Amino acid sequence: MHRVRIFENIRGSRDAQHKRESLFITIIRPIIVELVGTFLLVTFGLWGACSTSGNIIQGAFCFGCTLMVLLASFGHISGTHLNPCVTLGVFIAGEVRYYLAIIYVIMQIIAGIGAAGLVRLLVSRDSYTQCHGGATLLNKTDMIEWWQGLIIEFFITFLFVTVILLVALDTKSKTGLAPLLIGFTLVGNILTAGSYTGASLNPARSLGPAIVANQWTDHWIYWIGPLLGGTIAGIAYRFIWAHQDRRWPKPKSKKLNEASVTAPIL
Repeated sequence: MHRVRIFENIRGSRDAQHKRESLFITIIRPIIVELVGTFLLVTFGLWGACSTSGNIIQGAFCFGCTLMVLLASFGHISGTHLNPCVTLGVFIAGEVRYYLAIIYVIMQIIAGIGAAGLVRLLVSRDSYTQCHGGATLLNKTDMIEWWQGLIIEFFITFLFVTVILLVALDTKSKTGLAPLLIGFTLVGNILTAGSYTGASLNPARSLGPAIVANQWTDHWIYWIGPLLGGTIAGIAYRFIWAHQDRRWPKPKSKKLNEASVTAPIL
């Protein structure tokens, strides 16, 4: 009996250790990645955008290249969302659990605020004032109206999240080039829309500078537009773009497969 109890205690301690390791790998480590990754993305992006020689091209490549590196480095841990809209799209697509999605978004927002505060300390006062603290604002010189800004943010975020779902998550089209493709999609979006809205695509990226630099003009656009874009992208993936193993509802006929549907007629 004594030996049996010893073995049971050993087995119990191993099970407890396994649970702790599982908790760390599946929850704690991904949360840390979202916090640190978002902090680095927003810090380097704002830092480049607010430098003395900062312009749209420099800001676009600072954000895009930083995202490429983070995706390649940490993508296998959390998916490296770094953006509430991406997390929302991935959740709707059925690829992340609701409680983890909520924690991801909280970490992303905290990281965005912290990054904006750090950039405030690193950048000269003149440069900081000139770039409005890195805040995303509508271009009043070109007379961009609120509804135009809303539509722009919707479309660029829709494209961004759609690309992520197709090249990073989809079982059939997943590719090792995902970090490069996603990063350059961000670069292209910023180059396209940066002069009109600042090309946020990311509420966590916009909220931090808004708080630190006290720039709240039309700030709601940078939540509603991107979140709608991420939502529609997730729905479109779940019901249209995804392959059979991930699309909803599941095909009823086992005989029907995508090879027969998409194969060329010879």
